[in-house]
Amino acid sequence: MMICKELTKFLGISCHQLTEDVALVDTAFAFNDGESIPLFIEKIGPHFRLFDDGCTLMHFLGRGMTLDGHKVKFIKSVAEPNDVNLTPEGELEIWAQASETPKAFAKYLSTIIGIVDWESKHLGVSTDISILVEEIGMCLRAWKPGLNIVHEPEYVGISGQRFKLDYFFDGFAVVGVTPHHSSVGSALRKLIDIKGKPENSDLQIVAVMDDRLDTENAKKESMVIAAVANVWEMTKLQKQARLGNTSN
Repeated sequence: MMICKELTKFLGISCHQLTEDVALVDTAFAFNDGESIPLFIEKIGPHFRLFDDGCTLMHFLGRGMTLDGHKVKFIKSVAEPNDVNLTPEGELEIWAQASETPKAFAKYLSTIIGIVDWESKHLGVSTDISILVEEIGMCLRAWKPGLNIVHEPEYVGISGQRFKLDYFFDGFAVVGVTPHHSSVGSALRKLIDIKGKPENSDLQIVAVMDDRLDTENAKKESMVIAAVANVWEMTKLQKQARLGNTSN
């Protein structure tokens, strides 16, 4: 009896009436960065519509992905087998008659779980900076195995702060960057501080941009960081590494 009374608290589920016909259901489901996944339920005549109000697309846009045309295919591939549609307005939704709403609810949750799983396998790996840095190091060693590579070289910036970049290799300081605003912004602040110190004015810096997941956005962010560093695309570095020891 006690469990039933406190089931809402135990499971992290609650319902908030927004209008006469629309409610917001809070669940314990969340994306990999901790952002909660809301569920809206709307009653229209004898039918119920379960939808996300565009929150799923907004989440991936916030992570720096460009979701035009075929680039939303990964969402559709998860949603459509569960009879969940991605509308032209960018909402995930499923309709059901009142008696079929439990099944629709299960299908909607299956879709959300599938999308979170996709994010974990793709964005959660590809954009993790520590994994990217490790991959860059492997590529540099494979490309020119005879050259020494220094891990985490340290530099003092004009502010007096000490900063560690990822590598020093073949006369270049190397830093890994993902095509997300937070990653680019962090790298920019660090490099501007370092380059602002006169002793570092001749330092050659390479920013390796991870362009494997979102090529279009990577190109845009590369133009930003190119103001303070040479930019190498991760895909090209990987190809170069497979060539063996070649000249620049």
